[in-house]
Amino acid sequence: MLNDTSHESCVLVDPNTRTHVHIGVAEKLGYGLGDAGGTIITGLIGNFLTFFYTDIFGLTPAIVGLLFMVLRIFDAVTDPIMGIIADRTHSRYGRFRPWQLWIAVPLGLVGILTFTVPDVSYNLKVVYAFITYMLLSIGYTAINVPYCALINTMTTNHQEVIQCQSWRFVLTGGAGVMVSVGLPWFVGLFSESQKAMGYQYGVAILCSAAVIMFIWCFASVRERVAVSTLGKVSVKAHLKNIRKNDQLLLMLLMSFLLITIFNTRGGAYLYFIKYVLNGNAGYTSLFFGMVTTGLVVGPMMVNYLTRHIDPKSLYFYTNVALAMFSVVMFYIPANQSTQTLWLGVILIYSLFLGFTLPLHFSLMAFADDYGLWHTGIRSSGLNFAFNLFCIKLAWASSAVIISLMLVWVAYQPGIAQQSPASLRGMSVLESWIPAIIHLLLACIIFRCKLTSQLMQRIASDLK
Repeated sequence: MLNDTSHESCVLVDPNTRTHVHIGVAEKLGYGLGDAGGTIITGLIGNFLTFFYTDIFGLTPAIVGLLFMVLRIFDAVTDPIMGIIADRTHSRYGRFRPWQLWIAVPLGLVGILTFTVPDVSYNLKVVYAFITYMLLSIGYTAINVPYCALINTMTTNHQEVIQCQSWRFVLTGGAGVMVSVGLPWFVGLFSESQKAMGYQYGVAILCSAAVIMFIWCFASVRERVAVSTLGKVSVKAHLKNIRKNDQLLLMLLMSFLLITIFNTRGGAYLYFIKYVLNGNAGYTSLFFGMVTTGLVVGPMMVNYLTRHIDPKSLYFYTNVALAMFSVVMFYIPANQSTQTLWLGVILIYSLFLGFTLPLHFSLMAFADDYGLWHTGIRSSGLNFAFNLFCIKLAWASSAVIISLMLVWVAYQPGIAQQSPASLRGMSVLESWIPAIIHLLLACIIFRCKLTSQLMQRIASDLK
């Protein structure tokens, strides 16, 4: 194949040519930083936005749930459109890679505006929240859909794909530390009357870091493999073939369930820490530090484990174990006297939860190859656009789950002494609800066919 050695051009080989090129450490680092920047955005949304809207911005839980659900209807249109745009992109920089450059700064600015509290009436605040969150969602779509499709233009070596995904989620774990540990610590430096300012300034620092990561990714990675024929095949034909890709459809459902787990837990953490464990700002940073430590170490272990265990099997048993552990978590005493115990509990859970992301997105990339092998047509942009829609639908579902629970237990924002029912509801959000979803996810993984044996056959056939 032709090697691209310039900084401004990308040579794409013939679609029928397969490459098993080795990806260097610098490129794996750059690839991982692309999603590390995205993790800053999703970390802000998943761990802080619901709490920010209810306790800082001043919206009711019902309005917050409605906001997340309404905007998902909008995403049902914008996400597939972005997939089509990405597949049809032709530039001097490549097809998917340049979007990291083009969207970086606008997305960073919108992130800051989303966590800014305007001095207006309540109704105008609701409008402001809808507009800024909608723009944030659009911006994340525009940068994440091409990013997710990017891996299949870098290499077709499935072990290299797993290694890239492991690097990716180690770095996203580091970005998670910046968000989940750094933001509570930074906001804690401000008085109660200045919390809104603390969030605004803290998010500004984090979004600036995200912009740098996106641009670094653009500068580091290279597209080597032509992966799409969307320009030659109608969109209708592509949609028809996506429907025929049974493994992709399973992966989309799995994406929805997995991210619902992450965001339900993440979105409820602040409520659980503040009201159930009675933790202060320092303990909050320490708690999130345990979460992100597990999410960093877990992906590191996946690269080794998948050399000895089939990725699909490892994914299945991990979710079974996490479901059982989540049930146990409900019966572990949770109060101020057990704060130290909970640091250990959440570290263990997060360590095994850290297995899931690199395994899941490796299987997602495998499903993309499976689609080409099964149908003869590949359109990575559209595949990952639908995947992102399922992910953002999970953002909404988790926000709705949290909002409905808070409404059901009569949660009172900012009240130090919550009712027993309210405290129990917060505990359920961290135990039984994730346990049920983990079991559902395991059942679906069991039906997945993307084993190492099948992927070896697919790679041989496509080569």
